[in-house]
Formats: sequence, C-alpha cells, structure tokens
Amino acid sequence: MFSAIRRRIHVTPSTIIATFALVFAMTGGAYAANKYLITSTKQISPKVLKALRGASGKAGANGANGVQGPAGPGGPQGPAGASGKEGALGKEGPAGKNGENGKNGTTGFTETLPKDKTETGMWTFSAGGAGLAVAPISFAIPLASTLDAKHVHYVNNNTVTAAQCPGTLEKPEALPGNLCVWENFVPGQVNRNEEKHIAETEIFPDGGGPPILAGTLGAGTTGAGVAFVAKEQATGFGTWAVTAP
Repeated sequence: MFSAIRRRIHVTPSTIIATFALVFAMTGGAYAANKYLITSTKQISPKVLKALRGASGKAGANGANGVQGPAGPGGPQGPAGASGKEGALGKEGPAGKNGENGKNGTTGFTETLPKDKTETGMWTFSAGGAGLAVAPISFAIPLASTLDAKHVHYVNNNTVTAAQCPGTLEKPEALPGNLCVWENFVPGQVNRNEEKHIAETEIFPDGGGPPILAGTLGAGTTGAGVAFVAKEQATGFGTWAVTAP
C-alpha cells in the first residue's frame, strides 16, 4: 500500500522535509503565534528577508512634465568691462556755404526820447547870499523838440500844483510834452511857504539864459535851468520828470 502511495506521490527526501515543515507550521507555528508577535523587520533574519524580497520589476514609463516653476531672482551685476580704444578721427568735411548778410537794424531810441517815454533826474542849488542862483537840469536822452513856457511847471506840493504833473517828489511823473520840477528845500534854511528866502523862481531853456535877466521861459531839447532869486543865503534840491510829446 505504501509502495503504491509512494509511487503516486513520488516520495523523495525533499518532499519529506516539506511535509514535516507543513505539519510544524500547522501545529507548532500556531503554538508560536500564540506566544510571539513580530512587530519589526529586525526580528526576522536577514537571510529570510533577502529570500522574501522579489526581483526588481521593469522601470515604468516616464511621467508627464510638471508645471514650470517661477523664475528665480536675477544674479548680481557683473563688473564693468574695460573701455575700448579710442577710434581714429574722421576726415574733415567740406566747408559750408557762406550765409546771406542780415538786414541793417533800426537805430535805437537813444538818439531822441521816444514818444510818451519819460526820463527823470535830480537838481540842486546853493546861494551864498542875495542874488541869482541856477540849478541845471540835463536830459540824458534829448527831446525831439523844445517845450514852451506852457509846458514847463515848477511844483511845490504845499502851494503850487499842476494837472500836467501827476507824480510826487519821491516819484516824479509828467504828462506827454511836459517838464515838471518838484522842490524840496532844506528845513531851517529855506521856507518856500513863507517866501523868506526866494523871491522868484523860473524855468528857462538850456543856453537861453535866465528870463529874469534875458530870454524866454521853457525847456530846450537837451535840458533846462531853474533860476532862483534869493533874498539871502539859501540851499535847496528837488526832482524832475520830462515826457516826450
């Protein structure tokens, strides 16, 4: 009977060992499971672990490319390069054509005072005693024509005014075609209001001589003179303005 079983199973030493191992696993293995619990691969022999590991499988296909990440910050600026050699000078170009001569400009207004333009100045006189004293007035820019007696005015802001002279001693002004003279006597020496020192005042053209002696009233093209007839020692000064007609 055993001969027949052995012929069917093909009993060999290896099958006998396998049979005992199976029996031990079913009996003694179950007994050991009730006594020991494997919680780490360190409890297993390295040889057993090596036998349990299977062969490495074939490499899988490459996965799809991931999304491109953000650009990184720029690196530091490199040092400046050395300056290159200076190039050779180019050839001189041909001379350009001469330009046309410009037109002659008009003469400036320094020849005569333009219409409605005003120039101003200051005058002064001193009389050592009774007699004639003259304060000269000189126009820096000549007038185109002379002014008659109706267009020259001696102004004392307290007693004598003139519509043709809208200015003041500090800011002299004159209407076109008029010469205006403002007085400012030195206090304590001359008092025009009481007329203690000056008997008469007149304006005469330059070069014409005081009308008190001879000549006419008015103003010349280059200036005028203010004549004072002093009763005694007198000193005074003032301002003037002339506007071209």
